[in-house]
Amino acid sequence: MICEKCKAESPESPYCPQCGKKQVPEPRKHIKRANNTGTVYKLSGRRRRPWVAAKSGVIIGYYEKKTDALDALGNVAQRNVTERYNMTFAEVYESWNSEHFRTLTDSGETGYRSAYDQFAEIHAKAFRTLRTMDFQRCVDDYAAGGRKHSTVSKLKQLVGQMSKWAIREEIIQTNFAPYIILPEYEPVEKEIFDDAEIEKLENCLDDAAKITLMLIYTGMRIGELFTMPVADVHKTYCIGGEKTEAGMNRVIPIPLSIRPYFSYFKSLSKDCELLLDGYEGNRELHNFRKRDYYPLLESLGIKRKTPHSTRHTYASMAVKVGMRPEDLQQILGHADYGTTSNIYVHSNINDLVKAANKLKSKTKKEKKETVEVTNMLLTNS
Repeated sequence: MICEKCKAESPESPYCPQCGKKQVPEPRKHIKRANNTGTVYKLSGRRRRPWVAAKSGVIIGYYEKKTDALDALGNVAQRNVTERYNMTFAEVYESWNSEHFRTLTDSGETGYRSAYDQFAEIHAKAFRTLRTMDFQRCVDDYAAGGRKHSTVSKLKQLVGQMSKWAIREEIIQTNFAPYIILPEYEPVEKEIFDDAEIEKLENCLDDAAKITLMLIYTGMRIGELFTMPVADVHKTYCIGGEKTEAGMNRVIPIPLSIRPYFSYFKSLSKDCELLLDGYEGNRELHNFRKRDYYPLLESLGIKRKTPHSTRHTYASMAVKVGMRPEDLQQILGHADYGTTSNIYVHSNINDLVKAANKLKSKTKKEKKETVEVTNMLLTNS
């Protein structure tokens, strides 16, 4: 063999007898990683992903190639990795809701819990490993059941909220929720109570009919009426609301035609906290709908309509009598009714009450309803 250094011929030997140069190259030593930058090592045995990347005692992941493991460490080089880094979808949800649910109503919590259940197949997966396609699959499966657009959108909203929390906690770096595609929104024309149906309710002595008329002539959501404190009910208006910041603690005028109903329930409530505490029917919303409201409509020969139809009826009547859009939006508790109205239009309580009093109990004007305007005003209601 020829010596690499002196070029002299030498027998097979680890060293050149002429110059002493070592003839067998030493294996290349790996450069030691800097402290606190993690480590990469290989597991024994036959494995599909034998290379492990770890940092601060936390396993980042398992990889087929060493270079992949090194790349994974590079991605978390500037991050503080703890056990929270490997939190599952379920664990992120529990940690997130412990903070977020403090500001929600019971119905708000129920909506998120129901959305969470639809992601059951990924509950046990590390949240940081999930991508748009994982969330999209769950959303598509749920939407395939014919659910409403608003219900399906709650799933996307949940993922977005959880992702923001996970980014804050340095579990992930990207929020994939905006890339989830929801089924196309198909607006449904809401049915409203016509004059003849309202007259049937007015002629009925049942307390459930009184409650239905209170909803029709105030535009309140059913949940707002059932949680209305007696202390917030005044002669010409009440203070209440829910759902959005614009909807909370708003002035809700009480038209002349239904003031006796409010006085009636106040007298039944006596020393109770809520206006409808004296109602002898079902005060739990689901039971009221099922056992009081729908049987009432059936007994009066009124086509089945959801309680929310009362709110659409209010908006429809308000449009017909010429109520100003900014007054109607304020009464309904919507935030988005135009920058000009928000900044320059200020309605006091008396103005709102006067506007509401235009809604007479037995309007006999044109029968053609302004449904398109009504639906536009009630978007996101």
